[in-house]
Amino acid sequence: MPRFLIISTVVALLTFVLSQDNSPPTGIVKDARTSEHTVRSKSISISGPKERYHSLSFSISYLFTDILARPKTVNFELVSIVKARKLNPDLYVVFVIDGKEIHFSSNRSAIRRPVPGKSWIGERMVFLIPYEQFHKMAEAKTLSVKLGGVTFDFDDKARRAIGELDFSIRQPTA
Repeated sequence: MPRFLIISTVVALLTFVLSQDNSPPTGIVKDARTSEHTVRSKSISISGPKERYHSLSFSISYLFTDILARPKTVNFELVSIVKARKLNPDLYVVFVIDGKEIHFSSNRSAIRRPVPGKSWIGERMVFLIPYEQFHKMAEAKTLSVKLGGVTFDFDDKARRAIGELDFSIRQPTA
């Protein structure tokens, strides 16, 4: 019976969090084999059409096994739709945190035909960011990302979503 009560409470809490307009909806998935939980934010738009890009959005995820432990790293996923048929294999991506450029390693993969009827291509870039650097991103007054020569600024809503996710990491619920 206590297990049912705990699960019901978690489901009710997630339903409440997902219904709030002022916080980024998140999902929590448990891997039964490893006892790891994955927390993933919803995708948030950074920009619409700009130069050779049709759109750019991000989402954030992290793993934990113990709800009271902070993750060592955070996965920051950028998804771009490029108005082209090929991706730039030499694309250099940097985050600009309060004016300071920081490069993180990433895994990149293509997304074929992300917009029906267009011959464009998409790209998913997952950056493995140490938690301390993610915390700096969350507290930054200005935040942007440079994809090659194109800079995308995070607006207040996007920065607030990053801050709220960081707050949930720093203030775990027992």
